[in-house]
Amino acid sequence: MSETNNGGTPNATTGYTVSDLVGLALRQIGIGAMGTQPSPADLSDGVMHLNMMLAQWQRRRWLVPNLVDKFCLSSGASVYAVGPGGDFDMPVRPAQVLSAYARLLIGAQASQDGDFSGVDFSSSDFDTGSDGLSTGNPVDYPLTAIPSYEDYASLGLKGLKTWPNYFFYNPAFPDGEFRPWPIPPAQMWELHIIVAEPLPTTLKATDAINLPPEYWDAIMWTLAERMAPSYGQEASATVSAKARGALATIRSANVQIPTLGMPAILTPISSPFYWPGLEIQKL
Repeated sequence: MSETNNGGTPNATTGYTVSDLVGLALRQIGIGAMGTQPSPADLSDGVMHLNMMLAQWQRRRWLVPNLVDKFCLSSGASVYAVGPGGDFDMPVRPAQVLSAYARLLIGAQASQDGDFSGVDFSSSDFDTGSDGLSTGNPVDYPLTAIPSYEDYASLGLKGLKTWPNYFFYNPAFPDGEFRPWPIPPAQMWELHIIVAEPLPTTLKATDAINLPPEYWDAIMWTLAERMAPSYGQEASATVSAKARGALATIRSANVQIPTLGMPAILTPISSPFYWPGLEIQKL
């Protein structure tokens, strides 16, 4: 097993290495204990288990520490590829698009560095002309998710090209399919999606675990619990309890609960019970 710098102290930037945490996980189930070292085969198996485990964690929102904003310029197409080399270029295609919005670019330029950088917006960004459209700065409009392919298939005029209001995401493989509707005209819109940032799933034994510090403990104990059956044993109650506790810590750190909104059909403006803002009230 490779050694970390400073006698086992993690690097301040990159943390422990893969072999460090795999070795610790194996010791929790008695492999490489009492001063011995795990064999190269044991470490190799542990690295494979770690990559498979992180691939599973990727699909659980509360185990991903960061969301990212990906965007592409509208081309007039009805389908945009999401994944490696796609219109929304990212290392792996996401299982879900958590949120989406469209940015009107009339008189404005497309983004270069993504969103929410802390310096993107100024008071002039909210200046609109007499027609309500952007005169020199972009205006964002949220897109409502169409929840299933069956609902998307029920649209009568899928080729309608005008102001976008909805989107459907089909998690095809290797590239997902982002379908805005109505179809936004070319070069007038910037389409943005909010997705979970990919976790590392192609790690090697010498690679660093470049994740927040609270992940180190969770990886060690959960990996120990996962690998125990490979050695003909069940994980002990202590190992399982430590794994649950470490994952609970990550859950509490990562949890984000969006504001619950009411469907528009349930809050018509003509209703005697309507007040401005009712459609986004928390329940």
